[in-house]
Amino acid sequence: MSSTQHVLAVHPTAPETAPEHRLARGVCIDACFDCAQACRSGADAWLDEQGAANIRTCQRAQENCADMCLAAVSILPRLGSPGTDSGKAFMGALLQACMSACRACQEQCEPHLAFPHCRLCREACARCEQACADLLDSLRLTRP
Repeated sequence: MSSTQHVLAVHPTAPETAPEHRLARGVCIDACFDCAQACRSGADAWLDEQGAANIRTCQRAQENCADMCLAAVSILPRLGSPGTDSGKAFMGALLQACMSACRACQEQCEPHLAFPHCRLCREACARCEQACADLLDSLRLTRP
């Protein structure tokens, strides 16, 4: 059990939360955190890359994705939400925004896959996007 899964399991609302949803949420939190790290590191790596051209949009997409993923990491551990329809709408919007940032980052990294930091960033974004989609599916199955 990851530390994220453990934290979610001991949350006071854990007994009221479907185990599948807690699992999906934990996986999503971990994927968002990993993605933020890969994106932040990738954006920083461009500063020292010799001979790299046309990387500004990729670097910006990496920074945006890192920030979006960190926002998700800050909110997703609040297991008590989304207990209402408006809470589900908010969580859905958060996950959609994170998925969008991940897709944009993947698109910008695609032409630069020869750079290992960009390839790793793209892979982390793909995992994060999938984890967000899985959690979004889990939200649709839960009741307010």
